[in-house]
Amino acid sequence: MKQSMFVLLVLALVIGLSACGERTDKKAEQATEVVEEPAQQPEEPAVQAEELIWVYRGRGNRQCEGGGMSLEESGAKLTDNGVAVQDSRCGTRTDRMYPAVCGGPTGDILLHLIAKDSLDAALELGFDPADQIQYQNGKCPANNTGPSSRSNP
Repeated sequence: MKQSMFVLLVLALVIGLSACGERTDKKAEQATEVVEEPAQQPEEPAVQAEELIWVYRGRGNRQCEGGGMSLEESGAKLTDNGVAVQDSRCGTRTDRMYPAVCGGPTGDILLHLIAKDSLDAALELGFDPADQIQYQNGKCPANNTGPSSRSNP
């Protein structure tokens, strides 16, 4: 009986020590991971957020007719003239009302995020700062040939 108790005690001791050894290994791995994290910092963006501005222009589509400029065409107008575009999206002006009449203008706009130092070039191309109007972001139409997908109240 003494031998079996001794064997059980030794077995418990071996299991306990091996478990402690695994914990030590895990702590060492965690410490290594923490040390590695500061070395892997994300790259800085080319332009800081404070140096960017949204500009817009009317899409030029007409109620019941569609048409107008696409987001890609509008962005190309900027990039073809040396203005780097960081982001683009479609939107709708909310600071004006547009009467529901076929052939009438819509509040659809095209927005582009550019560097503030390119604002003068964008102004010359017919864009305006978007912070001077009220708008909401929206979905871009699938094409420019059909009737406007925007519903008027």
